Amino acid sequence: MNRKYFFIINPISGGSSKTEIVNKISELMNENQIIFEIGWWKKDVTVKQLIEKGSQSNFDTFVAVGGDGTINHVAVEIKNTDKILGIVPFGSGNGFARHLGIKGHLSDYLNILLNGKVKKIDSGICNNKHFFMNIAGVGFDAHVSHLFARSNSRGMSNYARLSLIEGRTYNEQEYELEVDGKKMIESAFLISVANGSQWGNEFYIAPDAELNDGQLRCCILKKPPLMALPGLIRRFLTGEIAESKYYKDIPFKTLIIKRKSDGPVHFDGEPVLLDDTLNFSVNANSVNVICIE
Repeated sequence: MNRKYFFIINPISGGSSKTEIVNKISELMNENQIIFEIGWWKKDVTVKQLIEKGSQSNFDTFVAVGGDGTINHVAVEIKNTDKILGIVPFGSGNGFARHLGIKGHLSDYLNILLNGKVKKIDSGICNNKHFFMNIAGVGFDAHVSHLFARSNSRGMSNYARLSLIEGRTYNEQEYELEVDGKKMIESAFLISVANGSQWGNEFYIAPDAELNDGQLRCCILKKPPLMALPGLIRRFLTGEIAESKYYKDIPFKTLIIKRKSDGPVHFDGEPVLLDDTLNFSVNANSVNVICIE
């Protein structure tokens, strides 16, 4: 059966115009005589409304055109159904797409979309409400995500600028953890709860993460001294962060994090202010996604 593709475009993701993307999508779909529709995610048009519209017209594949946050908003509406998630990555880091092997240029993304394989993968949930496909986090990265969301500038350069500025003064926090029933106390610069392996731009926070293993990873990072930072960055980029003494990775099915106070938590890069106690769990085989063969 031929798929019907409903493209959901986030016009502000990545900070660039989407005119070329729309033209290329239309050209390729028409050339291959594929049924498709393009919808724009706007202030007055939600992703949920677009998916409801597509479902009423029997579209089976919903394509997120944007970054990890856009993928999140599309995936949460089709999880635990037979609908399929497609990805055309145009965010700041595109960590989730990169994990799936969706890399390169627009023509590569569209080729995978039309010829790739559909796989069932896991997702994560926090406090039975907040969904994520790639990575959630507390601590420094959530703090930066909170500032980034309030900034007028998008793109990786602004995110990196904020990280450098804030990293000088942001200190470790103490967390009480309960990992699959085992309690521990950790002092951490950040804690990432990972389904996918990387934040984006080949920056690996959980190099051993798999999307279909029925578990998530609790990745704990201590604040390194300034002189150790270049080596730590190199390990992130080469997927060797597990060898660092500042890093710990614990696989789990359920995780409780207790903080000293409420504060920001990010889900696929999008910050939310939550209470001090966070309950994470895995939702196995919950999303059908198109990825590279």
